[in-house]
Amino acid sequence: MLDYIPKSRVNNLHLYKYSGTDKSLVSKYILGPYWNWLVELFPKSVAPNTITLSGLLLVFINFATLAYVDPGLECATQLKLSSTAHTLALNKAFPSDASLLPVHPLFSNFGIPGAAAKIDFAPRSDTAGRCLPPWVFYTWALCLFAYQSLDAIDGKQARRTGMAGPLGEMFDHGCDAINTTLECVLCCVALNLGRSVWAPASLVATLANFYLTTWEEFHTGTLFLSAFSGPVEGILMIVGIYAVTGLVGGPLFWDRGILNVTGLAKIDAVKDNLGRFNLPLNDAFLAFACVGLLFNIAGSYSNVVAARKSRNQSTLTPLLGLTPLIAQITANIFWIRANRSFILADPRALLPFLSYWGITFAYNVGLLIVAHVTKAPFPYWNIGILWSVVFAIDANLPTSYLQTDPETQLKVIYASLAFAAVLYVHFCHNVITTITEELGMACFVVRPPTKLKPPKKRQ
Repeated sequence: MLDYIPKSRVNNLHLYKYSGTDKSLVSKYILGPYWNWLVELFPKSVAPNTITLSGLLLVFINFATLAYVDPGLECATQLKLSSTAHTLALNKAFPSDASLLPVHPLFSNFGIPGAAAKIDFAPRSDTAGRCLPPWVFYTWALCLFAYQSLDAIDGKQARRTGMAGPLGEMFDHGCDAINTTLECVLCCVALNLGRSVWAPASLVATLANFYLTTWEEFHTGTLFLSAFSGPVEGILMIVGIYAVTGLVGGPLFWDRGILNVTGLAKIDAVKDNLGRFNLPLNDAFLAFACVGLLFNIAGSYSNVVAARKSRNQSTLTPLLGLTPLIAQITANIFWIRANRSFILADPRALLPFLSYWGITFAYNVGLLIVAHVTKAPFPYWNIGILWSVVFAIDANLPTSYLQTDPETQLKVIYASLAFAAVLYVHFCHNVITTITEELGMACFVVRPPTKLKPPKKRQ
């Protein structure tokens, strides 16, 4: 059961050859020389997968800090539930803004559903003071930059040690998929979003970008990194957000109006005609990110179209490969909206739910990478997506079978998180074991593949 690389596909592991292109000027002229210097500091006795995992552990430390201090994202949520308290806090922290334009968020009540729906299980006021100190964001910036550095040199170390191959591709992408969710949650905290609709919306945009890159690689055989890519410029941008958040004293800075911060609000013409566009900085940033997603979709699809045309294949068939992403997003959004948006309203529910979502997404992407390196058909469906669909339907039924009240729904969320964790660990163990046994190599020990003879016939 759940044999991810069947015997009929094992031989195709020998056919795998990495292909990638990076158009980033930052990589070429700034970070590239630094990465080349950094990898030389590691002895050849250090396995590349050890470097990859070490970087992910740094991100786990960041996430653990949040889970310990403010697991319910209470700091921003409690403040925004009271518009009066929020305005007073902004004016106190940034008194120069008080005489300028009022802030107009894209969503009423800053997208906090509890404020509008008057949910009776809204967060408790006794936890409102659980805010992360500014210095924590400096540690987040340092750890994320270190993660990027280690993630960039693991491939270089693999080539130095002769261990480049499908296992590294699987391991690297798997860690990146987990990091994508963790960083999205941490960035939401740094941007002072709280348990607003922006939290799942930003996760959707982030995961969609990652999935599109993997989907594109499956159909083209090449990993494309554009002039502005997530692994390079995207991570540097988040590092900058963390650093600025620490420098200005905390996340409240990002609730300031963009016209106020830029000084445009002091211009009479702007003040009289464009006041309604005085979005909070966090809203403006995330709206920009959503627009960027549209360009990434167009870019990825254009690369897929070019590759398919060169092989005289249909250019529409690959669009079916977006089905797993769309199904997972749709199911989880409907699950979040069930029971008066309980998952956003209750401080105990959102973090475990987003963690569940992130792990099942990593599983979804992992199956796609396995299909890529083994030349297998596209994986359109999996048990992780089915789990989300079933419980989303259950939560939205007039009479739910399992999620009958907030307490039972919370238990279902934690059970889902446990299920996802077990499923993903089993996937990783099965795939790593299969690849290492077939290629005669080790995962965390420098031992180049000993069975590199390609099969006579391609499966």
